[in-house]
Amino acid sequence: MSPKLEIQIAVAKVNKYATSESGDTVEVVERPRGGMSIVMADGQRSGRSAKAISNIVVRKAIALLAEGVRDGAVARATHDYLHAQRGGKVSAELNIVSVDLVTHTLVISRNSRCP
Repeated sequence: MSPKLEIQIAVAKVNKYATSESGDTVEVVERPRGGMSIVMADGQRSGRSAKAISNIVVRKAIALLAEGVRDGAVARATHDYLHAQRGGKVSAELNIVSVDLVTHTLVISRNSRCP
């Protein structure tokens, strides 16, 4: 009998000085074959335009993950989708953390500049 795996997720958002809205979006989705994925995106710049960009990226990523697409392919597809939608004029940093409850594995996929 394999040991149980427990996942605890917490998100705290702090407003940036003199900005009413954050350009960050975080969503959680259940994977089709079990497990969970946490998708975090940070839109370029700040404010409403950054929020719109991060929402586009997260919505696309969540839809693909819910269909069972692998994390790396999701990161590439969302990048291509944003490039096509906005003509390559905007960017967003994307992080996907997935946990497989059956194999007890953790996968981290990102397209951000920070190591």
